[in-house]
Amino acid sequence: MKILLVGLGSIGKRHLQNVIHLGYADISIVSRMPILPIEFSAYQLYRSIQSAIANNHFHKAIICLPTSMHIDALLQLLDAGVEAIYLEKPVSHNYDKIEMVQQLIQQKKSKIYVGYDFHYDLGLQKIKKLISSNTIGTIVSVNAQVGQYLPDWRPHENYKNGMSAKKETGGGVLLDLIHEFDYLYWLLGNINTVASLNKNSNALQIETEDIAEVLLQFQNGIIGTIHLDYLQQKLIRNCLFTGSEGSIYWDLTTTKVQWILKDKSEYEYNYAGFQRNDRFINSIKDFLEEKLNDYTTSFEQALVSLKLVIAAKYSSNNNVFVPVDSFNPII
Repeated sequence: MKILLVGLGSIGKRHLQNVIHLGYADISIVSRMPILPIEFSAYQLYRSIQSAIANNHFHKAIICLPTSMHIDALLQLLDAGVEAIYLEKPVSHNYDKIEMVQQLIQQKKSKIYVGYDFHYDLGLQKIKKLISSNTIGTIVSVNAQVGQYLPDWRPHENYKNGMSAKKETGGGVLLDLIHEFDYLYWLLGNINTVASLNKNSNALQIETEDIAEVLLQFQNGIIGTIHLDYLQQKLIRNCLFTGSEGSIYWDLTTTKVQWILKDKSEYEYNYAGFQRNDRFINSIKDFLEEKLNDYTTSFEQALVSLKLVIAAKYSSNNNVFVPVDSFNPII
């Protein structure tokens, strides 16, 4: 099986190491690097997708480019007949050419997997089971938050030059931290209404929004909030689910899920042995084996979170509540 990896930034290197770890060897790489790092020097290097596909047929491809470059790369690979493609999240930074991609997916019968690796977090999987078994009764509200100091993300790089800092590459907390939109949709279902306030605090001297507060109303009546920021000096990532019979609290930093029931009985699920990279390995393994399960994310499913983010931006810019079903994300 011939595999093409497109983009060798931090996430590209992680995926490449995991693919090698899983035992795959026939790998080619598209990168602007003049030479490959020594640990990857055995693999074929191409300067562009066009040159890579000119004389090769790749069975699978992994796209790890900046968000704004996702769709053009995806179109080239679909047109070349690549049978299965793993696209890093989010799908794109806007809805341009999305219909063209959808048509080509149908025409080529290609399978698209989008990299929402949080579906493979054991804590969120545990919560999905607790919700499915009605452990805390009818859920009435959910409150998710994530924050981490942007300069700490990639300490070896100047964050002001990175994708997160620039509008043209699809940066900003709403797209960068889109996992929260995705996993809430995955766990709780469709969202009817979005309202948001986003701003650039100027604390980081970047172009994009570095803080956002989002209000959600789900189709099943649940009310939710999402807090996103680039400013927390210590990583926070957690979520509280409140139900009629109790509540569930997930904390990624402590790798714990805790829940309390109406009779005040308390329980804890600790998955401390689970490493962050395990999410990526399991996600890419399902892709390479072309498994479709409750954890994989299709292109159409991934469009939901992108639409929600675009709606949140529209809400903040126009000071309105946005009805998601009737909202046109092509703006």
